[in-house]
Amino acid sequence: MKNPALKPEASFETIEEAVERLRAMLATCSSLRNAQMAVEKLSSFHEEVFLDLEAKLLQLQIKDKAKLVLETAPVWEALYDEHPSNEVIIRQLVSSLVKRNRVEDARELMDRHYPAHAEGRQILLIRAAMLERIGAYDESYTLYQELIAAEPEDVRARTHFATRIAKRGRFADAIEMMDPIADSLTLGTDKELLLDEWRQKVSCLRRLAPDRDLRGLDCRLLSLECLMEKYANREVRTPSKKQRIALVTGGLGAGGAERQLSRLASLLKSEYDGLDTVSVVVKTLLQNEIKPNDFFLPNLEADKIDVVEIEAMKPVPASRQIELDEDCQILYSMLPPQIHYGVTRLAPYYRDEKIDVASVWQDGATLYGALAALFAGVPKIHLVFRGLPPSVRTERERPEYEIMFRAMAKMPGVTLICNSKLVAVEYARWLDLPDDEVKVLYNAVTHCEAAVAPEDEQKWLDFSRKTENATATLGGVFRLEPLKQPGLWVKFAGEYHSRFPDTRFILLGDGRLRELLEEQIEQLGLTNNFLLVGRTRSVGFWYEKMDVKVLLSQFEGLPNVLIEAQAAGLPVIATPTGGSSECFIEGETGYILDDVEKPDMSAACEKVRELATRFQSDPTASNMARGFVGERFSDEQSLRTFIQLCEA
Repeated sequence: MKNPALKPEASFETIEEAVERLRAMLATCSSLRNAQMAVEKLSSFHEEVFLDLEAKLLQLQIKDKAKLVLETAPVWEALYDEHPSNEVIIRQLVSSLVKRNRVEDARELMDRHYPAHAEGRQILLIRAAMLERIGAYDESYTLYQELIAAEPEDVRARTHFATRIAKRGRFADAIEMMDPIADSLTLGTDKELLLDEWRQKVSCLRRLAPDRDLRGLDCRLLSLECLMEKYANREVRTPSKKQRIALVTGGLGAGGAERQLSRLASLLKSEYDGLDTVSVVVKTLLQNEIKPNDFFLPNLEADKIDVVEIEAMKPVPASRQIELDEDCQILYSMLPPQIHYGVTRLAPYYRDEKIDVASVWQDGATLYGALAALFAGVPKIHLVFRGLPPSVRTERERPEYEIMFRAMAKMPGVTLICNSKLVAVEYARWLDLPDDEVKVLYNAVTHCEAAVAPEDEQKWLDFSRKTENATATLGGVFRLEPLKQPGLWVKFAGEYHSRFPDTRFILLGDGRLRELLEEQIEQLGLTNNFLLVGRTRSVGFWYEKMDVKVLLSQFEGLPNVLIEAQAAGLPVIATPTGGSSECFIEGETGYILDDVEKPDMSAACEKVRELATRFQSDPTASNMARGFVGERFSDEQSLRTFIQLCEA
């Protein structure tokens, strides 16, 4: 039955037509940008459409694709309460819980509906799929194998299992799983075509790497190895007389790497005579609920620097960019997802813009920025690392990194760069390179302007009235994320306040842990002495209110905030991570603590008190801090070093 109420705001007349349109929209959500564009289109639907359950489920799945997980989570939970046996809702709620790092809750929900002791084969098949969804791969695959052993001719079980292991690059295993039922597949169907594609990939790898056993192997990684070998002795074209430079990173969020890259882009444009163009290339500027991704965009726009989004680029298959032999076409088609993403999107940009220097910042960006630069023939490629290598930061370790970095370290025209000596040495050790093979590019950090937004000024006035008896102010500037250990910072504040109750505390930054910190601050009885400023551009204003800057991170590269604080005349204290100890003069403008995760709190309190007292009473101490920053971390030294790396 047609519903006239739907006609004015939507281009369909029935709920059924609306549902079909939503299905089509969900199918387009293959990228974050497309998903967010689809979310915008949802507003054109009449509200009555989403009273229909199927339409509601499609709406929520589109929003999840756009990474609006925190928005959709309570709706999924409410729908589950209303429809506790709906399989779509159960699956999507499990996924939602996993995305919010609530894996144990996801597992409990799965076990409730699809228990391990279930007798029905259908339920166990769903359980196997759900186990994979929560990341229990070994358990999932074992269950699939048990089900297939019990009924070897079950096409559905074999197809489901083969498809899942193929998504993880195990094409040889997927073929072995499908071969017993291959004759039963109808020619031209998706399953038959998929099996043929896997066979082509495996055949290619067996030709190129005949000594490798492909059983249990992620063939995507082997394809990367094979392609890297092809560039081992690459011919490097002569760069243009005036350099065309692309600085590549994930986004422009409020991080140290993003700050440094943006600053360097501005310096190149204003100071480098050998420059033709400089652009900043980011994966996305799109916002999500956790991390705004355009913090430094206004700075670059003010300096009229082009900012290019990879997400907005139209993907072009490798074989359509340049002529490739059959083997190379297959190798490029089976690359790990993020690397394939860069080859199909970023490589055409490098080539069309005739980029001379692709400076790719941070490990994650190398996955889409590095091989794309080789493929496009960029003569100078920088891999710029900002923290300790994945061999140390094991939670970030991915096999692609070692394959790529080891190969590229020996290629003509490729330079590995770190922002501290300590990190450079660690990368050299990991990759079996001489220590001086990894170059050091220190950050360029200037004094933060003391300009203040009205809301920040009001926050300070309110806070200073509440804490008018305070004689010292300790501050921190960092994202409220796990690697910055904000909980440890608050614990330190509690210890310090118990010894020196005439102290107040200020934290600048925002993130996922804010609510937990607020609870922790309240439990420690520090609510009246503690100000969580949140995200702000008035950093210089807040530095003027501090006496000591404290950073207690678990991991760092070369923390800009330690340098900025000294540029403002503040002493600093930090955990011994990354290049933190290179950021100040030990015992003069700051102190390194004894441990990263469990520093001696008593010693930390004494060191902070000593710094606060000395810098308050001796103006020359602040001058020493400013002078040190001006000598080691100036715009001039950073720009000079970067240009040398571009022209070498």
